[in-house]
Amino acid sequence: MTYRGEMTSAPAEPLGARIRRLRTGRGWTQRELAEPGYDRGFLAKVETGSRPPSEEMLAYLAQRLGLTVDELRFGRPPGVAVELRASLDEGYRDLEQGRVADAEARFAAVAKQAAGYHLDDVECYARFCQAEVKWQLFDVAEAQEALEHAGELAGAAPPWLRAMIVHRWANCRFQHGDPGPAIARIEAELAVRPLDPDAELCLLTALIHPLMEMGGLHRARRAAEDGRRLTRVATRPDFIARFHRQASQVWHATGQADRADEDLTEACRLFASVGFDRDAARCRWARGYLLRHLGRLDEARAELTTARDQLAAIGAEEGFAGATLELAEVRLRQGAPAEAAALVSGVRELLSRDVEARGEATSLLGQVARARGDLETATRLLREAFEIQTGASLHGAAVSTALRLGDALRQRGHLEDAIAAYRRGLDSASGTDA
Repeated sequence: MTYRGEMTSAPAEPLGARIRRLRTGRGWTQRELAEPGYDRGFLAKVETGSRPPSEEMLAYLAQRLGLTVDELRFGRPPGVAVELRASLDEGYRDLEQGRVADAEARFAAVAKQAAGYHLDDVECYARFCQAEVKWQLFDVAEAQEALEHAGELAGAAPPWLRAMIVHRWANCRFQHGDPGPAIARIEAELAVRPLDPDAELCLLTALIHPLMEMGGLHRARRAAEDGRRLTRVATRPDFIARFHRQASQVWHATGQADRADEDLTEACRLFASVGFDRDAARCRWARGYLLRHLGRLDEARAELTTARDQLAAIGAEEGFAGATLELAEVRLRQGAPAEAAALVSGVRELLSRDVEARGEATSLLGQVARARGDLETATRLLREAFEIQTGASLHGAAVSTALRLGDALRQRGHLEDAIAAYRRGLDSASGTDA
C-alpha cells in the first residue's frame, strides 16, 4: 500500500516517451526491444512520436516489457488497480469508524489517480465512496448527485457496486419523499441485469424499507424470503448484514419478534467482524425500535442511548438523528414529554432533510402537545404530519397519525372532524397491499 494521505496523478507522459523511458530503464537498446517483431527504425519513430504504434505493435511491446497493453498505454504501474481498490476499502472502514476527513481525502485522491490511469471501475468505486461521505453527513441532495456521477461509470463496475449505487440512490429518493421512483428503479434493476448473489441481495435489501413504509408488507416479505435464500451463497458479509437488519422489520411486522431480534444480533456481529462501526450502531438503533414496539421501554432506552452516542461519535448524522427521534418516542411513552420534545428540537434541522423523519417528528410533537393537554396545538401538528406522510405515500405512518388526529379532535368535541380524520386514515390504509 503506497497511500500516505496524498496520491499523485498519473504522469502526463506521451506514449512514445513512456516506451523510451521503460526501455532505457531496463538498459535496452532500441534494437533489443524492437526485434524480432519490428525493426529499430520503426521503434525510433514511435518513441519520438512521429509514428503511432498499431494495436499489434503496442501488444508486442507490452509483452516484451512485461506489462499489459493498458499498463503501457496509460502508464499504469503494475498492480495499481488492486492497490487503489484496497485503498478505497481501507478508506471505507475509516468512514465507518468516524474518520470522515481522512476517508474523504483518500477517496478524492484515488478518484483523481484512477481517472488519470483510465481505470473506470476504480473511479466509479471512488465516486461511490465520495457519495457515502455525503450520506454519512446526511446531505441527501449532494449524496444523490455524487451517486449519479458514479453511475456515469457504472457500466465498468462489478455487479455488487452497480447494485449498491442503485441502493443508495433509492434511499435518497425515498428520503426526498419519492418512494415510487425508488422502488421502480430497484425492481427494474432486478429485472434486466444478470446479477450475482451479492448484487441481487443488495437490491432486495433496498426494497424492504420503502415497501414497508408504503404499506406493501406482502411484497416486502417476498423480498425478505428471497433474500434469505441468497444469504446462503452471497460472499460479502456487509451485504448479508444489511439484509438481516432490514429483514428484521418484516419479521417484526408479522409477529415474529424473536426472529427479528436474531436477525439484528447477526447483523451486528457481521458488521463488527469487518470493522463497520457505523452500521453496527445502526443495528442497535433498529433493536431499540424493536424493543419499544415490544413494550420493553427501559431496554429500548438503554439501546437507543448507546446507539445515539456511538453514531454521534462516528459523525453519522442521519443515524444520530434517527436514533434520537426513536429515543424521544420512548421517553414520551415513559411519561417524559418535556424531554421528548427537547430531544426532537435538538435534531430538528437534521430531520428536515428526510421527509419520513420530518413527518414522524411532527407527529411526535403533536403527541407531546396532546400529553400536555394542548389539544389545539396537537391537532395542528398531527394534521401537518398526516399531510407530510400522505404526500410521501407513507401509508402506514399516515394511518397511525390519522388515528391520533381523530382522537385529539374527539377530545376537543369536534366529532364530525374526528370522523373525517378517521376516514382519511382508512383511505390511506386502502393504498396498501398488506
